[in-house]
Amino acid sequence: MRTAITLAGGREVCFACQVNAEGVVVSARPVARGDVRSVLALPGFAQRGEMLVHNHPSGVLEPSDADLEIAARIHGDGIGFGIVDNEAGQLYVVVEVPSTRERVPLDAAETGALLGPDGPVAAHREQLGQYEDRQSQREMAERIARLYSLGGIGLIEAGTGVGKTLGYLIPALRWAAANGERTIVSTNTIALQEQLVGKDLPFLAEALSDQPVRFALLKGWRNYLCLQRLDQARSAGTTLFDAGAEAELDALGAWAARTKDGSLADLAAPPRPELWDEVSAEADLCTRLRCPQFDKCFVFAARREAARADIVVVNHHLLMADIAVRRASQNWAEAAVLPAYTRLVIDEGHHLEDAASAHLGATVTRRGFQKLLARLERRGKGLLPTLERRLAAADDLLSVASLDLVRARLAPSAATARVLGERLFTVLDEWLADSGSTQVRLTDAFDDAPVWRAGLGIALDDVLREIDLIDDGLRMVRERLETDTRREEELAPLLNELRGVSRRLSNAGDALRIALRPGAEAHTRVRWIEAQRSRDEQRRPGDAAAATAPDGASARNIVVASVPLDLAPILRDDLFRRTESCVLTSATLAVGDGFGFIASRLGLDQADVEPVTASLPSPFDYARQALLAIPSDFPSPSEDGPLHFRRTVQAGADLVEAAGGGVFLLFTSHRDVREAAQLLRALDFGSRFALLVHGEDSRDALLRRFRASGNAVLIGTSSFWEGVDVPGRALRGLLLARVPFRVPTEPITAAHCEAIEAAGGDAFMEYMVPHAALRLKQGFGRLIRSASDRGAVVLCDPRVLRKSYGAQLLASLPPARRIEGAWAALRQELTRFYGAHDEPKAGGQG
Repeated sequence: MRTAITLAGGREVCFACQVNAEGVVVSARPVARGDVRSVLALPGFAQRGEMLVHNHPSGVLEPSDADLEIAARIHGDGIGFGIVDNEAGQLYVVVEVPSTRERVPLDAAETGALLGPDGPVAAHREQLGQYEDRQSQREMAERIARLYSLGGIGLIEAGTGVGKTLGYLIPALRWAAANGERTIVSTNTIALQEQLVGKDLPFLAEALSDQPVRFALLKGWRNYLCLQRLDQARSAGTTLFDAGAEAELDALGAWAARTKDGSLADLAAPPRPELWDEVSAEADLCTRLRCPQFDKCFVFAARREAARADIVVVNHHLLMADIAVRRASQNWAEAAVLPAYTRLVIDEGHHLEDAASAHLGATVTRRGFQKLLARLERRGKGLLPTLERRLAAADDLLSVASLDLVRARLAPSAATARVLGERLFTVLDEWLADSGSTQVRLTDAFDDAPVWRAGLGIALDDVLREIDLIDDGLRMVRERLETDTRREEELAPLLNELRGVSRRLSNAGDALRIALRPGAEAHTRVRWIEAQRSRDEQRRPGDAAAATAPDGASARNIVVASVPLDLAPILRDDLFRRTESCVLTSATLAVGDGFGFIASRLGLDQADVEPVTASLPSPFDYARQALLAIPSDFPSPSEDGPLHFRRTVQAGADLVEAAGGGVFLLFTSHRDVREAAQLLRALDFGSRFALLVHGEDSRDALLRRFRASGNAVLIGTSSFWEGVDVPGRALRGLLLARVPFRVPTEPITAAHCEAIEAAGGDAFMEYMVPHAALRLKQGFGRLIRSASDRGAVVLCDPRVLRKSYGAQLLASLPPARRIEGAWAALRQELTRFYGAHDEPKAGGQG
């Protein structure tokens, strides 16, 4: 401790300390450093049973009001608090470490009974007229209770209608009440997050009256407004933004004064992306306790709430961001992006590998790169012009010298980097155009591609050189100004912004280098270049991937990307082996009757992490409620695509007629969606049914209109195959155009298939078919959402009847009554089916 304090110049240092049974501090690790007056002491720095200790440089060990407040707050988490002098010779214990409680195992039967007919959930649901006894749900809770008590990993497939959210929330909350340990719950979709924090957890807070139910929703930093950056943006005046931004900034300021959580979700209309970029919270720009707005900070308010919660709800991307930070810092015991945890539930677990691939890779885009440079300078606006104005207002020698450096070196480098960056992406764009594809995977053959002779190597080297020059120039300005305490303090927020841009430019340079010149990493990563099809694609400002052309440019957005080829070891070593218990659940985890595929993809096929598995059946009577029709006289989509498409659209029209609307027509490409809409409109379906087409409105808007209509026809692609809940009569028919195989030329798919073949395996049967089975099951699952639902699924792909793998695909589907044969006969059977079940359906339970 004495050494750490000395290395910090005698300033305050915060330590997390281990205390033995006799009350002696036996180890200490530094977790934060401050100044001579204060140091950051956040929840999550220390674990239950430890003591948080910091030094008082004055030698006076009297606790301040802030010390007492922190001590009281962390004591509830089982953490002690103390103060030492700089020599670490005296320790004043403000609060003793609470005595360690023995872990209390959960009684599995009692946990399951909480969801039974005599439990508190039933009592509360009966008041609402909603209770159904679900044996599979009780079994799920019992299995998870045993996992919490004994430790380990569980793969639990819970069929539609099981009610899996309550099945895992009940044991997680009971464990928190008995042992004081939080659970992180990670989901893939916003819809499920909203269900958890807006419906399920508030319901349990009322139903479980014998324990507190504390929960929090934690979002990524960029979803929150940063009050300090907002103040800085408003004070920068006209040097940072184009005319008209002042009104938007004033509106954000007024909203900041009344918002509850300061997140984008609380804004009626999101601001322009380029404005949000300047005022949103950023982890690498945050000055934590030194920030004058720290007490009001929305991010740390959310983190404090999460540190006190029993259940912290996040998404898969935030979970992966936490893993990335912990891997880089080798910090497994303290707070990182998320509070420290050892209990984890991963809902929608079939998406985890894709989320890991998206977040643990390296990507740079043409628009994103130019957008970063635009933050430095854009038509006389930006961070550099703002810095110039601040420096020009002072007449001291350091400011004058720094101003010369900005004008002579930094501003020209930024302008040059923009030109060179555009040249680099133009070379890549032209090469893609010559290839005739919008996406090309980079293999060893790329090293000898003609694009290098066309100047790619020179363009890449030039861009990397300018990035280094910008970084060096900004470092020199900072070093000069930091010698003047007054100027450094005045300019610190602006210099911090410039440091952040420089860091992101360096990361972009690294991403370009890894993808285009990977060196030794070539065979451990999947690399590709692609052109985004939508020129003016817009995303939510809070999305880290948001990028629009800074000058309204019409050039294609070129993406250069790479991801680790084998994510299984990362997930196994840095996620699953770090938890004491972890539950992965979804309605689709098993292929056929086994979990081998998902286990191998996630690294759970090793003896020390071998999971407990369970497939819990849906309570729905599929044989009575659902009909699966497979036409045998359709051509295969792989043999005669155009004819198969026309027959499929006609089958969709027949299904709509038989059901009287209320139908999803699901395809596997946006082109097919557009062409199907044209054909149905030519048949005048739009005059008789509300025709809702994916791409013509937002997904949420289309679903709202579909539910409200009662007889609408929705034509959709990928995002409608899962995560869509339409119980009741509004959805009574579903057409699946074809088996949703992955595109074999897609870079990640191609690389994984090559790796399987190289190891002597069969990529089609071991990779393509299992993925298709999970996706097909998800699509089928859109139809029956409650015990009173009725409906038919038409699968227009005869390969499931003709090919050997078809049996595996069909075995993965719910046990609906199946009919197959010529379409003319199936059409008549569908008409009889809907005629026999034409009574209105009640809405189902969530």
